[in-house]
Amino acid sequence: MLQIPQNISFVIEKLTKNGFKAYIVGGCVRDMLMGKTPDDFDVTTSATPNEVIALFDKTIPTGIKHGTVTVMVDKTAVEVTTFRTEDGYADNRRPDSVNFVTDIRDDLSRRDFTINAMAYNHTDGLIDLFGGKADLENRILKTVGDSERRFREDALRILRLFRFASTLNFNIEENTLSSAIDCAFLLQNVSRERIFAEIKKAVLGENFEIFSELILCGGLEFLGITKLPNFGKIEKHRDNLLLCLYLSLESKALENLKPSNREREFFLTFDRLQKLEKPKNTAEVKEMLNLCESDILKAFFEYKEWDTTVIDDVLSSGEPYKISHLEIDGKKLVQLGYKGEKIGVILEHLRKIVVLNPQKNTEENLINEIP
Repeated sequence: MLQIPQNISFVIEKLTKNGFKAYIVGGCVRDMLMGKTPDDFDVTTSATPNEVIALFDKTIPTGIKHGTVTVMVDKTAVEVTTFRTEDGYADNRRPDSVNFVTDIRDDLSRRDFTINAMAYNHTDGLIDLFGGKADLENRILKTVGDSERRFREDALRILRLFRFASTLNFNIEENTLSSAIDCAFLLQNVSRERIFAEIKKAVLGENFEIFSELILCGGLEFLGITKLPNFGKIEKHRDNLLLCLYLSLESKALENLKPSNREREFFLTFDRLQKLEKPKNTAEVKEMLNLCESDILKAFFEYKEWDTTVIDDVLSSGEPYKISHLEIDGKKLVQLGYKGEKIGVILEHLRKIVVLNPQKNTEENLINEIP
C-alpha cells in the first residue's frame, strides 16, 4: 500500500464518498513505487470541475478549461483534474480541445510514458494498464501507445524523454528513441524557456550523455547546439548547475535559450575569465575578483582545477579590490572639484593602487594619490 498524505487522502475520500472515482496519478505514483518522496501530488477524478467546486469549501479554478481545479485543504493546495481525452495538436504542443470522460482508462491512455501513466487509491490499488511498473523495474522509458503520435501531439515530450533518461538513469526503448529522433525537428515549436528548463533538470542527471543522441541527430541545431559537451568535465562539477550548463552548451546557444539575468551574467563572465591566465600572485586574484562575484570565480577555478584557497585568503583578509572598497567615493571627489568621467577614471586609478598596496586605503592617502 502506498502512503498518501493526509490532505490528499481527504480529497480522494470525499470525492469517493460522493460517488466519484479519484486517484493520485502520474509522477507521484512513479516516485513512490521507486521509494522516493514525491515533490507534489496530483489527483485525477471522474467528477467534472463544477462538481469538484460544489463539493469543497474553498477552490480555485486554476485551469478549469482543461479540467483542473485547485482544492485548498488546511492552507495546502491540491490540484484535482477531471479524467479527460484530448484532440488535435495543431501547434505540436497543446490540445485543440479537451473532452471530460468518466473512465480512468481513457485518461491514462493520453499520457506520455508508461511510468507516468499509473494511478492509485487505497480501494482499487494500482491502476497500471500499460506496464509502467514493469518498465520501472526494468529501468526503461517507453511511450504510451504509438510513439510518433505521442511526440507529434506534444514535442516537449521529446525533451522530457531525454530528461527522464538522464535523471532516472533509465534506458530508452528502441522504438521510442527512434520516434523521438525522427520528430526532433518539432522542438522548434517549443518555447525556449521550456527547453532550457528541461535541459537544466537533465544536466544534473547521472546519464546526461543520453543527450548525445539528440545533439547528433541535429535536433537542437536550431539553437546553435551542434557539438557534444565534455562529459568528463560535467561529471566533475555536477553539483554546480550553472557550470554544468556552461560546459554542456555553447555560449551562443545559451543566449538563444533565454537564460535569467543571473545565468546570463555567469555565462558571460565565464567567457571573459577563459581569456585570462592562471594568476601568479594575490594582486592578480584580486583583479579577477573585481571582474565577478566570488562564487563564479570559485566555479572557474574548480573548472580549471586550480587551488581555490587563494580566493578564500583574499576574501578573509578583507583587503580592497573593488571601487566600492575604497575609503573615498565619488561624492568626495565632487567636493574636491572633480566632475564627469574624470571621477570614474580617478576611482579606477586608486583601486589599482590599493590592490597592490592595501595599507594606502585611507582617505588621506588616496587624496594624495590622485594624479
